[in-house]
Amino acid sequence: MDGPRISTADRERALRELSQHFGNGRLTLTEFEDRSAAVTTATSLNQLAQLFIDLPVNTPGPSQIPAEPTVSPLAVVITFLTIAATALFAATGNPLSLLLVAAAVLILLIRRTR
Repeated sequence: MDGPRISTADRERALRELSQHFGNGRLTLTEFEDRSAAVTTATSLNQLAQLFIDLPVNTPGPSQIPAEPTVSPLAVVITFLTIAATALFAATGNPLSLLLVAAAVLILLIRRTR
């Protein structure tokens, strides 16, 4: 085995990186096509790293590219509160529950900005 196994996300990052190198003129069309094909069949980080060995260091290799952004915990809480308020309003018919959730969301946002 050639090191840790890679995921689909690793392959996608490597393909984006190769596209950037191609767009910057560092790879010919044939080199880009060959390396892209190799990315799709790669199974380890070492195999991916070999595809970037002759490219400039200032551009990160596939294992150094940051992961895709994740969902903010605050967004999850706000979504949960919104769903809970809607369910509470549907169950009780009391619109005050919507105001309570709006207040909770505002408090979370204010505390987050401090």
